[in-house]
Amino acid sequence: MRLRLPANLAKSLYEALKKAGSKEIGGQLYGEQLEPSDFRVTEITFQNRPGTFARFIVDLVQAACDATGFFNRTGHRYTLFNYLGEWHSHPSFAVQPSGTDIAAMRDLVTDQEFQGNFAILMITRIHQDNLVTGSWIFDPSGSEQTVNLEFEL
Repeated sequence: MRLRLPANLAKSLYEALKKAGSKEIGGQLYGEQLEPSDFRVTEITFQNRPGTFARFIVDLVQAACDATGFFNRTGHRYTLFNYLGEWHSHPSFAVQPSGTDIAAMRDLVTDQEFQGNFAILMITRIHQDNLVTGSWIFDPSGSEQTVNLEFEL
């Protein structure tokens, strides 16, 4: 899978991480399908309520509102614009999913109400003043693999 992140969204992410400091933050990733298995992130949401030093919990009410807003802005054209997944920061830890992160993503993609073919988990942080990310794809069959996130200029 190819996942692209435009420069303006990378900048917004960097600025939010700087502002959050040592607290974990997160939100959702929405995007556009360019080709089969080729996606560009077109929107990153930022949850209003931050986490703690070592934990981030999704605010389901805000996530639902953010999703509704995205789908309204994109005209409910689900085959072109859709939910891609979740992101959160690990400001004090490596950009690797914890056991809790993996379990949450597995629960998400195997939920009977989940209508997607996959969900991406992106973990990010600032290290030595650079944005560092790791991304993984989870699918309902139980498959998990890393995703190469490309930063667009």
